[in-house]
Amino acid sequence: MLDAPATDDETEAIAETVGRWADQRIHPLALDRAHHIPVGLLHEMGEMGLFGLTLPESHGGSGLGLSAAAAVIERLARRDRSVATTLGLHLGLGTRGLVRYGTPAQLERWVPTLSTGKTIAAFATTEPDSGSDLSALRTTIGPHDDGLSVRGNKIFVTNGALATLYTVSGRSPELGGARRGQSLVLLSRADAGLVIGAEEVKLGLRASSTTTLDLDDMAVPMDRLLGVAGTGAEMLRHILSWGRTVMAAGCVGTAAAALAATRAHTEQRVQFGKPLVRLAVVREQLADMAAITFAAGALVHDASRDEAQLEISSLSAKVFASEAAGEVCDLALQLHGGYGFIEETGIALLVRDTRITRIFEGANDVLRIHRGLFAAVTESAAAPHPEVASEAWARAARVRTASSRAVRQAKERLGLRLGGDHRVLHALGARAILADVTEAAVRRAAREGTPAAAALAARWTDIAASRISAIDSREPDTSQSEHCLEWTP
Repeated sequence: MLDAPATDDETEAIAETVGRWADQRIHPLALDRAHHIPVGLLHEMGEMGLFGLTLPESHGGSGLGLSAAAAVIERLARRDRSVATTLGLHLGLGTRGLVRYGTPAQLERWVPTLSTGKTIAAFATTEPDSGSDLSALRTTIGPHDDGLSVRGNKIFVTNGALATLYTVSGRSPELGGARRGQSLVLLSRADAGLVIGAEEVKLGLRASSTTTLDLDDMAVPMDRLLGVAGTGAEMLRHILSWGRTVMAAGCVGTAAAALAATRAHTEQRVQFGKPLVRLAVVREQLADMAAITFAAGALVHDASRDEAQLEISSLSAKVFASEAAGEVCDLALQLHGGYGFIEETGIALLVRDTRITRIFEGANDVLRIHRGLFAAVTESAAAPHPEVASEAWARAARVRTASSRAVRQAKERLGLRLGGDHRVLHALGARAILADVTEAAVRRAAREGTPAAAALAARWTDIAASRISAIDSREPDTSQSEHCLEWTP
C-alpha cells in the first residue's frame, strides 16, 4: 500500500508540525560545520515518531504511506537537507524492503526498534565497479552450511555509521536457481565480518553519514534472506521507486527554501534606486523559479499516490525534481549576488546539498534512458482529465503529443534497434518527463483552483514546450562528437 488512511489534510498537518519543530531545533549551518547530526536531535525525531512514520502499526509504527513520507521529507528539507536525507533514507531505501518483503519473524525482530529510532536503517547497493548499473554487482550471497555467506564491498552507504540494520544486495547464482539472479539480505552491525569505513568528506550533505561497508566472508543465518532468493532485481525496482520518490520530495523542499529566501532578499535589496523584485528581469526569473518548484511539487504529489505507475512516475519525479532544485538554487545564488557566495547566508549550502541528487539513487542520464524505454512501450496521447479545464488540458496535451510523436518516429526509423540506441532513448525519456510534469502541474492547478496556481501551471507549460522544441531542434552529429573528443585542452 502506498497511502494509508491519512487524508491530505492530515498529512499536511503532520508535515507542518514537523516543520515547526525543525525551524526551532535544526540549525543547518552548525550541522554543516560539525559534519554530523547530534544524537540528541535524532532522539527527538524518534520521540516524535518520525522514524516509524511508514512502518507497520502492528510493530510500533504509524502505518502511513508514501505520500505522508514525501510530505514530511519535503518539509524537513526546507530547513535542512542532511536531516531530511537521514530520515528519508531510513523511511525509503532503508526499511522499505523489510516492510514489503519481510517475514513475520523479521518484522517482529527488527521493526519495533526501527520505529522508535533506537535503531536506524541503511541500504547498501553501490559498489566500486557498479553504480547505476546494478547488473554489474560483484558482492555475492550464497549458501554456507545451514545459512548464508556474504562477500563484497559497498560504497557511498548513506546512514552507514548510524545504522544498525543494512539491506544489502548481491549476486546469488547458487540461490533460487537463477544463474544471474540477485538477492537481498539483512545484515546487522553486530555481525562478524561487517566492517564500517570512515566517514566520507563530501561537497554537500555533510551532516549526513556516508561510509563504505566491507563484507568480509560473512556467515549469517538463512533467516536473513529478504524475500524470495533470486528475485532481488524485482525487489530493488520497488524499493528504488519508493526511495526515489522520497528523495524527490526533499528536492522540492530545497527548491522551496531557495525560492523563499530569494523572494525575501530581492524585496529588501535595493539596486538602481528600487528593490530588486521590482526589476522586470528579476521578476521573470522569480516567476520561473516559482513555476518550476510548483511543477516539481505537483509531480511528486502524484507519484506518491499512484502505486500502479510508481516505477515510471518515480523516474520522472526523481529526474525532474533534482534538476529543478539545482536550477532554482543556482538562480537563487545568482539573484543573491555576492551574498549568495558567502556561506553564512545559507544559499551556498542549498547549492552544495542539492548537487548529489542528480547522481545518487540512479544517475539522471541513466534514468532518462529508462524512462525512454517505458515511453517506447507505453507512450500514448493524453486523455482528457475530468477535473481540469479543457483549455489547460489542451496545453498539456500538446506537450504529450510532441512526446508521443517522437516515439512513433523513432519506432518507424529504428524498429527493434530502438532498444539499443541510448542516445535516442535519452531524448525520448527527456520528452516523456516533460509531459509527465506538465500534466501533473495542470492537475495541481485544478485541485487548488486559484488564479496563482493556474498562472504557475500555464507558465510551466510554456517552459516545457520550449524545452521540447529545443530537444526536437537538436540532432546530435556522431562524427562531430568524435572529432570533439579528439581535442586536448
